[in-house]
Amino acid sequence: MSKSRGNVVNPDDVVSEYGADSLRLYEMFMGPLRDSKTWNTSGIEGVHRFLGRSWRLIVGSPLPDGTYENQTLAVDENPSLQQLKSLHRCIEKVTDEIEATRFNTGISAMMEFVNVAYKWDKLPKSIVEPFVLLLSLYAPHMAEELWFRLGHSTSLAYEPFPKANPAYLKDTTITLPVQINGKTRGTVQVEVTCKEDEAFKLASLDEKLSKYLEGKTVKKRIYVPGKILNVILERETNKVVAQ
Repeated sequence: MSKSRGNVVNPDDVVSEYGADSLRLYEMFMGPLRDSKTWNTSGIEGVHRFLGRSWRLIVGSPLPDGTYENQTLAVDENPSLQQLKSLHRCIEKVTDEIEATRFNTGISAMMEFVNVAYKWDKLPKSIVEPFVLLLSLYAPHMAEELWFRLGHSTSLAYEPFPKANPAYLKDTTITLPVQINGKTRGTVQVEVTCKEDEAFKLASLDEKLSKYLEGKTVKKRIYVPGKILNVILERETNKVVAQ
């Protein structure tokens, strides 16, 4: 991009259409700062949509006149274990990528968090606030507005940066492959410490796996904790009825 080539993009035009936060976010999302990158104005629409989704996640949908409520959808309830895991994994990823100046992958981690958060029935305030603090490094203007809507009277600039809790970074569940007569027929989510009987019970209740087990006699079960469950069934024999 240069004046001699006549392909200079006026940042004021981008800010006027998409906002300063979108411009700032896109410049960091284009790739590592040390790499040369090709400017593509259409690419800014993607990060602009991400900011919009983040806003609506926390504030809600717009009113008929296009404005928004002054409050948020955040609730004063204790978060679930899965919500805490999602948040702290995001904190860890964003922190690591900021320190390595890989801002683009830090933004990707926040995008993944927002996608997951949209599936939750409730949005605990204790989850929302740390996410807004993460977002503030990339989109300070929007994050500041969200911070005040969350009930704060002072700027988030004075808040400490979130720290990932190692206790929520460990996986306590795994995906266990289930075989029927040596053929993989599906998987079940089990605790890392799951015993054989519990693993078989979960497999029996699984909609996909239950059709292979229903009405069948189990001859043997081979269980390798954390690796696989193989259920061996009695082979059906065709009975010949004498005439």
